[in-house]
Amino acid sequence: MTGAGAQLRARRGIGRTHQVPRPFGQMTVMENLLVAQMHGAKAGGRAARAECERILARCGLLEFADSPAADLGLLRLKRLELARALAVRPRILLLDEIGAGLIESELRELIELIRSLRQEVDAILIVEHVIDVIRECCDRLAVIDGGRLILSGDPDQVLRDPQVAAVYLGTSGGAEVRHARDRTRSQDRPLLELKGIAAQYGAFRALHDVSFTVAEGEVLALLGANGAGKTTTARTISGMLPVSGGEIWFDGSRIDGRPPHGIVRLGVAHCMEGRRIFGDLTVEENLLLGARAAGSGGERDRRLGAVYELFDVLRERRGGSGSELSGGQQQMLAIGRALMAAPRLVIFDEISLGLAPITVDRLYEALAEINGRGVAMIVIEQNVERGLALADHVAVLEKGRVALAGPPGEMRADERLLSLYVGEAKGDGPSREAPVPLPDRELRAARPAAPG
Repeated sequence: MTGAGAQLRARRGIGRTHQVPRPFGQMTVMENLLVAQMHGAKAGGRAARAECERILARCGLLEFADSPAADLGLLRLKRLELARALAVRPRILLLDEIGAGLIESELRELIELIRSLRQEVDAILIVEHVIDVIRECCDRLAVIDGGRLILSGDPDQVLRDPQVAAVYLGTSGGAEVRHARDRTRSQDRPLLELKGIAAQYGAFRALHDVSFTVAEGEVLALLGANGAGKTTTARTISGMLPVSGGEIWFDGSRIDGRPPHGIVRLGVAHCMEGRRIFGDLTVEENLLLGARAAGSGGERDRRLGAVYELFDVLRERRGGSGSELSGGQQQMLAIGRALMAAPRLVIFDEISLGLAPITVDRLYEALAEINGRGVAMIVIEQNVERGLALADHVAVLEKGRVALAGPPGEMRADERLLSLYVGEAKGDGPSREAPVPLPDRELRAARPAAPG
């Protein structure tokens, strides 16, 4: 199969899911499966539709058969990815980070589904960082570091190996972040102000009354459970979603109603969830797209050099395709592309999703260095401890409103923070933002991380 293309491999019995779900968003859930049936399994007509209905029922999606895929939440998107892979009638399933970003109850549902599929396919290959998935779904664990196999065997024995722990966990585990700037300096001048922001998707209101301020050079951690409105808030700031109420001000100018490219030129960059790099372009071409308003070749080269200084691996891979990078390297590329606009404020949306802790440590060191240059930040993070460690100020959303706000020390000690994550905040429409687990200190014993 070495020389075979993707379509031939699918027809020979290889089905796969993607780390970041990639459905045809404007097609219905059923239509997504029919594409896989017709082009992967070479099936059509009533038989294909009947098989798709069986798979949708199997994956808990039958009631959403006529819904646009873009309207699904993260758990159902993951189920749709799995359903599409099953629709090609595979003998082997390749599951890429299928547990990433799910809260505990959602993870249990997914594990039971994966385990039940062992009776339907010959083999399953899982790329995963969530230890529950590995321990409960896998017979054998192989750990790869830097493209090399370092250990393989029984999952429990491999997980106890000191070398595996060192490779996977790193040294800090994200508990502390070294800041390159003075954390005690005053930050009195407001750079960004949200005043009673409301936003909606069609008739569904995702934000009701969101207000907060980000000062010059400040880091705001924007936290909240799945569906609380974090990604929607980010989209209103960057102009990707119009507001239906309230005002957004940046550096003394009102920006709600301006187009996204106009907001970028004012100094706001948005590093979106899912990385969104251009896989067919080189690393350097991806970066240069972020510097369209640089003004001169000299300024563009200066910005490029600053990004390469921050991420050496991007300099090394500058001529290679973006699609050839690892997940962590792609996230570095997404961050670097945002920095090429020379922003005064950057929104970082779930940059750690699906990455090993040692990689996330490197990313957060980079964020601290960027902030040390005076760049203000809004950090949307599923790992509460990481967000609190980096932040000057915290805002916690619940059902489209700011439910809790204050300095990190007070938030860490506030019992209401945990209750906001345990409770179910529904909504946020088709934003597809990733769910947020309980704070790391609560999960560490129950769900430690695993190599991948």
